[in-house]
Amino acid sequence: MPGDPEIPRLHRGEAAECVRAMGRTRIAVLGDVMLDRYFWGDVERISPEAPVPVVRVTRRSARAGGAANVAANVRALGAAVELVGVVGDDREGGELRDLLAAGGLADDGLVTAAGRETTEKVRIIARSQQVVRADFEDDGPLDPDVARRVRGVVEALAETCDALVVSDYGKGVVHPDLLGTVVACWRERGRAVLVDPHVEHFRWYRGATVVTPNAREATMATGIRFGRELPAGGEVGAVVREMALDALLVTRGEHGMSLYTADRDVHIPTVAREVYDVTGAGDTVIAALAAALAAGASMEQAMVLANAAAGEVVREVGTSVVRPEALVAAFPEPPDGA
Repeated sequence: MPGDPEIPRLHRGEAAECVRAMGRTRIAVLGDVMLDRYFWGDVERISPEAPVPVVRVTRRSARAGGAANVAANVRALGAAVELVGVVGDDREGGELRDLLAAGGLADDGLVTAAGRETTEKVRIIARSQQVVRADFEDDGPLDPDVARRVRGVVEALAETCDALVVSDYGKGVVHPDLLGTVVACWRERGRAVLVDPHVEHFRWYRGATVVTPNAREATMATGIRFGRELPAGGEVGAVVREMALDALLVTRGEHGMSLYTADRDVHIPTVAREVYDVTGAGDTVIAALAAALAAGASMEQAMVLANAAAGEVVREVGTSVVRPEALVAAFPEPPDGA
């Protein structure tokens, strides 16, 4: 089926109204939390030990990453947020909890797994360009007792939250047994469940409201090519029906976003004007999408808001968040007489 020619549009007043409504919502975020550590500096020479640049570090910083960055994006948009995940009983886990507290995020939903390493990603940045990344992680299955505690926390939140975001980075928190019961629990209560997928787990997300892969992930998961040329909507609609989704939202980088339901597809161009770093852009997309849906926006309106939010965060280096005023300002004023 060809794409719908009517591209959904919002003017600044409509965007502002939706953003205000986001402030009255509560979103739960379940997934793999991590510590993002950065070393910033300059490159002036090549190492005599190996053909690699020597970065003279002038600044260090750390941020809450992974599912914690999704939660930070939700909170930045004005919604209340409940973060559910797992950290180790290590220094990095304690530092991540401190970063959450500094950002106004509660850590009540974080379960400590004794002996498990907190996921940490270390990036070295030289003149706004990432030189190398080192990952420290334990991506094995959770201890059964830890997994039960995580499930209990997220199922209880279905009573008090308006939507659930599942942020799956493949680090062990999200698994099929958990998803099967959690998705059913939330959907039975009429709550939206949004999934930022790990491509190898794609079939685990059956029954979710919307799954948000990028083009590469969508191609790998479905066998359907999502590139500059769009696939037939009917072909993708069959995947949506097979997985019992409400929609599949494919983020296509500089080519924009494509929303597929069982019988319709809508495509919008990117709004990004300057792209410095796409790190965490997917976190921003799903945070804005969840907050907008919880606030009563249609799926198409939520996509437009998420697209605008992504266009703002890619202008920054490293994981970052979009503020309500910046999101609203990204939309045009209404036409005269509107």
